[in-house]
Amino acid sequence: MSRGGALRRVVLSCDVAGCPVQLEPPAIEAWRNDTDARSWARDHATGWTADPIRQTDYCPEHARFSTTPAAGLVPPRPTASARDRSGNPLNRDDYAKVLREQLAGDDPAARVAVAARLLDELAGVYRGESLGELAQELSTLLDNRRRDRI
Repeated sequence: MSRGGALRRVVLSCDVAGCPVQLEPPAIEAWRNDTDARSWARDHATGWTADPIRQTDYCPEHARFSTTPAAGLVPPRPTASARDRSGNPLNRDDYAKVLREQLAGDDPAARVAVAARLLDELAGVYRGESLGELAQELSTLLDNRRRDRI
């Protein structure tokens, strides 16, 4: 219980941008302090992983983002807005390679499309903030102009 006598909620949320998965410890565990309740929830969350250094939690579907890489390897980092067909975030580095390949040609429309996708990522990182809204507006503007020229 909190100081006012009302029960507080301790919820683990997957830290992959856009993932709606949350886990709440059973009500019987509400007596624990927040830190202890989160620790208890992590210990009992089947398939969930946590990265204590970055203080992040990952649902079973996104657990791969918290695995420790082999020496010399960079761990996968999820995109903020780009998704695969199943709705899962892409590996940020792989996505950057795809965008660079699109820039390789002399097609101005491809360059505009890449700029719009980068703005989408910026909008995803700053979701709910004025900078994110501006990035989304500019991305939409670029997409509309590109479509008008095709």
